[in-house]
Parts: sequence; structure tokens; C-alpha cells
Amino acid sequence: MTLATSRPIRLRDTITAEIIKVATVPSTPIMLAVVLITNLALAVIDASKIGFYIQSDQTEPASISSFGMAMLAPVYAFLVVAAYAAASEYRDGQIRITLTAMPNRYQLFAGKTIAMLVVAFVGAALMLVPARIIIGVSNHLDIGAIFLDIAHWIAAYLLMSAITFGLAGLLRSSAATLGILITAPIVVGTGILQWPRVLRFLPDQAALSLIGTPGYNVTALPAPAAAITLTIWASLCLAAYAAALIWRDA
Repeated sequence: MTLATSRPIRLRDTITAEIIKVATVPSTPIMLAVVLITNLALAVIDASKIGFYIQSDQTEPASISSFGMAMLAPVYAFLVVAAYAAASEYRDGQIRITLTAMPNRYQLFAGKTIAMLVVAFVGAALMLVPARIIIGVSNHLDIGAIFLDIAHWIAAYLLMSAITFGLAGLLRSSAATLGILITAPIVVGTGILQWPRVLRFLPDQAALSLIGTPGYNVTALPAPAAAITLTIWASLCLAAYAAALIWRDA
């Protein structure tokens, strides 16, 4: 009589399972549809050359693409996907079942993180490329400039997703995470906090600098510095989530 032995769970199995889980949850296609439609609508408005006057002393109308906070707003619907990927298992004790099936927490974290980055990258590309091409062509940019613009936007979406994923896993709540990320730019926009040299390093302000439309002149960062800032935030949030998953969660 031989004893059946179960096949070890490989990292790629974990990644595949996590990708399927994130991609098939009902909220994912809904949020991605919202992001795609909103980005396309903003691109069409920009291509139509509709001008906006927002200051009394403004002599020339501004295009909607010059308002970075408006153009970046769809990212917060996109971040729902990353928040769900990290926090969904903490509802109703699902995390205990997952840890029983996958006792290797290092592999579980690696699989979940890689899966999230794959979904975020593919999703960001699909959500952004059509809109950015419309804007680039309407502004008579050459192909190199359009590709660079797309790369900056995808990087902003990807790094913001990594920050959201790590924070949601640490807090065990997608609502709390999204609340923090959405509230931060609102508070900055009120002007209550007069620390521009500090505020420029917040994720939302760094993302605005990365896509070339800083929220304010005093919070502007060069694109490379903005990318490094977001990478540091993402690394810290992911490290905190990893520590929580490996040593805190039961």
C-alpha cells in the first residue's frame, strides 16, 4: 500500500491562483471599466481643445490635461483592485484558510505581490494607452514623446497600486486604505498644511510630478525623483505588509 503524497505548491501556482482570484472578482471589471471610460472621456475633452478659466486673471484658457489632479483622479478607482487583492481575505477569517493551505508565508506574500503587480501592469496599460495616444496625437507629440508619456503614467499607476496593496494588507482593510489615499490629496488641496518641501514627497504629489502635472509649483519634483519617491513608498508599504503577514497574522 502506498501513501499518496500531495504535490508541493509552487510559486507559479500561487501566482496563477492569485491572478485568477483578483481578475474574476466582480469589482475588478467594474472598476476597470470606470477607469477606461473616464480616461477616454478626459482624453476626448482634451483633444476637443475645450478651454477652462479657473482664475480671474487668467488670459488664456487651460486644457483639461493641465489639471493633473483631474487627470489622475481615475487612479483611485483603479486602486480598488489592489486594495481588494490584499485585504479581502481578512474578512470572515478567510486568511486562516489560506494560511492552512499555504503555510509558507514567504511564498504566499511573494505570490500575492507578483500577481498584483502583473494585474496592475496589464490593467494600467489597457486603461491608459488608448487615452494617452489620443492626447498625444491631438497635441502633435512625436512617437517617442508619446511612449515616454505612457511609461510615466503606467509607472504612476503601478507604484500607487503597490503602495495601496501594501497598506491594505497592513491595515487589513480596503476601505481604510482608500480613505487615507483619497483624503490625503483633499487635505493638501485645502492649503491647511503649509509644508511644501514635505508634502511634495507624499504619494499623490509625487505621482502628479511623475506624470508631468505637479499639483503646485512648490510641490513639483523632477520625474526621476518622483519615481524614486514612489518606489520608496511602495517598498516601505510592501515591507510592512510582508512583516504583518509573516509574523502577525494567524
